[in-house]
Amino acid sequence: ARDEELWRLACVKVWGHSIGTLDAQDAENSIVYYSWRDMFIRRERVNFSGCYISKTTYLRMGENSFQDQFYRPVQLVEYYRYIRFMPDGKVLMMTSADEPSQGVTKIRNVHNIRPDVLRGRYRLFGDTVTLVLQKSSQSRATTGHVRQRRGSVMPLDEDSNATQFLIELRIGHSPKRRCAQLVWSHYTLVQKRNKVDTSSEFDLTDAKYPSLWFSPVKSYHLDADAPLV
Repeated sequence: ARDEELWRLACVKVWGHSIGTLDAQDAENSIVYYSWRDMFIRRERVNFSGCYISKTTYLRMGENSFQDQFYRPVQLVEYYRYIRFMPDGKVLMMTSADEPSQGVTKIRNVHNIRPDVLRGRYRLFGDTVTLVLQKSSQSRATTGHVRQRRGSVMPLDEDSNATQFLIELRIGHSPKRRCAQLVWSHYTLVQKRNKVDTSSEFDLTDAKYPSLWFSPVKSYHLDADAPLV
């Protein structure tokens, strides 16, 4: 289990072509990794064996009653945001009112994505993970797949009228698990209309965009990650 080649392959699976070398890692931050195993343990990464989940709760004021102008209902709104990373550089994100026990099942099958799920690719830059997402489309399945390098940012569609979501998250830790937290740092919506891009940035308040926390999901490992040969 201490064989360096095994740990190097594990690092390649997580960081892909951006893995670098042991003697050139994080020179700016003065971090030195003494072995591939040491890198796998201490270097920031995203977890594949589950899903990052956040819960947003807020109050929404209703309209005044026609019968009683002093009565105004208040609605409690709750919804969850799910982000799932995969070793091949793909990422899925979904916002739903479903509890986690039901929500995680909707992004379990990566080959049959629901229309309400955003899909895309991600890259790791130190303790920051960058996502490029776009809404799922049934028509994309019939247009073929674009070959991409592991971990590269995916130019999703060449549609002249497309919408992309550009997200940056900072990786954090919990007392019991490393890399268990994702903190919002940047969120931009880019709309392309007639080859003209228009961008809008979201206001990342803690109330609307709370941190996401990792939760293991056993059913994500029912399928093998690679052919068993």
